[in-house]
Amino acid sequence: MNASSVRIICFDWGDTLMLDDGPRDLPMALWPEVHVVQGAVQMLDRLHGRFPLCIATNATMAPKPMVEQTLERGAMRHHFSDIFTFTELGLKKDTPEFWRIVATRMGVAIDEIAMLGDTLESDVLAPTRYGVQAVWFNPQSLAVSRGVTAVRRLEDFSALFD
Repeated sequence: MNASSVRIICFDWGDTLMLDDGPRDLPMALWPEVHVVQGAVQMLDRLHGRFPLCIATNATMAPKPMVEQTLERGAMRHHFSDIFTFTELGLKKDTPEFWRIVATRMGVAIDEIAMLGDTLESDVLAPTRYGVQAVWFNPQSLAVSRGVTAVRRLEDFSALFD
């Protein structure tokens, strides 16, 4: 990753910023409790104001207002300039069209986008194929493929931009 060329940062939502540990048949906004991934708020605090921050999610049960509501419950909504959802765009992060829309709406080139997510294929490998500078959030310390940038802790991601 070339941190000096990054102009915006996108984050996966479930299991990257907020734990996807609730009832599977309800949108996260309707769960009795929501849980923030350890280090998420501190990481966002470090990056907010330095870069526009966005959410990029493939969640199929979460329209943008529900994502906003859930982020508010986790005390994180104020960090984000925009939220890109599958329910809004009808596209997932593993398509080039998804990233073209993000780049156009945010006024940047695709290769100026950094993406952090916990799912290797849809958050890292696919976006990388389209020019996104993707980083794998890998708290389990699984084996990392050659050429994949990975971080074990969210604080390690924000440190890439220091």
